Amino acid sequence: MYHKSKLGLALSLALSSSFVAANTTDAQTEHDIETIVVTANKLEQSIDQTLASVQVIDRAQIEQLNVRDVLNVLETQAGIQVNRNGGQGQNASLFVRGLESRYSLILIDGVRVGSATLGYKSLSTLPLNSVERIEVVKGSRAAQYGSDALAGVINIITRQSQGHSIALTTGSNSYASLEGTSRFTTEYVDIALNAGYERTEGFDVLENDATNFADPDKDGYDNLNLGLNLTHNNALLGRLGFIAQYSTGEVEFDNYFDYQESSLDKTEYENYHVNANWFKQLGDFSHKVDVAFSQDQDDTFGTKPTSRFATERVQLDYLSTYQLSEQIDFNGGLNWHQDKIDTTSSYDEKSRNAYAAFVGAYYDDGNFLANVAVRHDDYDEVGSEQTYNIAGGINLHQDAVLRVSQSSGFKAPTFNDLYYPGSGNPELEAETSVNRELGLRIDFDSLSVDVAAFRNELTNKIAWAPAPTADNPYRWSPFNIAEARYEGVELTTNFAFYGFDNTLNVSYIDAQKVDNSPTAVEKYSDLPFVAKENVRYSIVKQWQDLDINLSVAYQSEQKSTLINKIPSRIVWDLAANYQIQQQLTVSARIENLFDKEYIPSQGYGVDIDGDWVNDAFYHYNEIGRQLFVGIAYDF
Repeated sequence: MYHKSKLGLALSLALSSSFVAANTTDAQTEHDIETIVVTANKLEQSIDQTLASVQVIDRAQIEQLNVRDVLNVLETQAGIQVNRNGGQGQNASLFVRGLESRYSLILIDGVRVGSATLGYKSLSTLPLNSVERIEVVKGSRAAQYGSDALAGVINIITRQSQGHSIALTTGSNSYASLEGTSRFTTEYVDIALNAGYERTEGFDVLENDATNFADPDKDGYDNLNLGLNLTHNNALLGRLGFIAQYSTGEVEFDNYFDYQESSLDKTEYENYHVNANWFKQLGDFSHKVDVAFSQDQDDTFGTKPTSRFATERVQLDYLSTYQLSEQIDFNGGLNWHQDKIDTTSSYDEKSRNAYAAFVGAYYDDGNFLANVAVRHDDYDEVGSEQTYNIAGGINLHQDAVLRVSQSSGFKAPTFNDLYYPGSGNPELEAETSVNRELGLRIDFDSLSVDVAAFRNELTNKIAWAPAPTADNPYRWSPFNIAEARYEGVELTTNFAFYGFDNTLNVSYIDAQKVDNSPTAVEKYSDLPFVAKENVRYSIVKQWQDLDINLSVAYQSEQKSTLINKIPSRIVWDLAANYQIQQQLTVSARIENLFDKEYIPSQGYGVDIDGDWVNDAFYHYNEIGRQLFVGIAYDF
């Protein structure tokens, strides 16, 4: 009751502020240009037409925030929580509507990327300077994208610079970055380039004292990246494109299993993706072909032998759309991708293929909207899955759409689940889900609101359990034995009030483990590391060539598997941008303005007296107050 009452108060405040904004004399006289997205249904649609919870973050918004990485950007959105194991470059967990990282599909330029052993893409080392735009679609999109998209899809579009630019930033923990973009246009080809380098000495990411012997070293990070986006338009052949993005670097970390030598622990990574594509409009039909290749590679060094985990993925996509009338569109496509892993561990299988086909239909007559899609996927060693998405909507007003949807999803077991040496289970089946959502989107001149209530039920969830053998009586292995339920409400609202631009994002998420066994003490119990309430408010004021952005984020307590609760926290940030000249801008950002101490992520326990019970607990250190200043020149 306590949690729900706080959420109700937050919603009431949001709606009260929105009502004032809608009636203010400073209301804008025109709507913003309608935002078109393609991620939700693989079809160009306005956000209203997608009938889904969609957020779009463009380059201008990213630059106004002055943040350092993609995770900083994503956690400004309702329904998204980030738990960090320290500072920049360190491992971090991304929760979308309460579901862990492995249940969100990450695309870069529409290409599936990430580790086939872990089953997800780590965003900690993805360079923010290479990002032009991010489209976030929450709720299952398996009918469009197949495996992994149970919580949603995050499509990161790389830089498509409009000119030449160079930027330099420096800041706390010896942070420094240099980045640049360029664009060249000829009669035959359009070329956009981006490049960047950043480094930081970081800080000691794990708590330490004389009890746990952890080395109080700084855990640094660096990243070098290059990108190319090439387009050629030909009246006869259509549009030909080529995209390539490459990044490499090093992350130092603390390994609490090697207390005295943690300064030696580091991971060197090398990630890239290449996409060659073709698009052609033929009457009412359009055709698009993508051929992509990507790599996700980590080499980890330390007191233990060097380990490598690398995924190479080849992907082929064909997509076609057909406009039957002004009200009805169809699309469909075929997909094949092959994953190959290269690792120092001995897996029984190191490659697999996946084949898929989907078809969708979309209706919009100005009053009623409907979207329907179905998909069939076939994975080597796992079998086939059929998924669907059904959504309907009604235009309550020319600026208000009520939507309802139901969709299914699945996640194929990872290589670690199936074949990890000594513990893999090749008999695993896919995890499955059913997601239901009711939403309302309002978009007035000086007010926009998107509110959604959702429920996502996971079955066949993979969980680890004891599986002793004669050779290893302490062996554990994964099984399809768990169920979970995620339900909640999220609100995103933007409004103008007396010259101030305000954004309020509120989410309430109840993530529950479901135990249907006859001996269960409780059928429902809270899942760890998911905060029930997240509230973020930001206010932006522009005075001529200066804009200032003040934001505050509240996160409620979350269940821990070591201590009773990870406490709640409130953190303030401040950013500013000043345009000295038309081409020259200086920027500054203070993170954790009041140097709040908090636990960002659970660490580990230490048995001091040898009784096999933890006597002390150590957690990851928070990002303390940090200052960054930068200068950018466009030419």
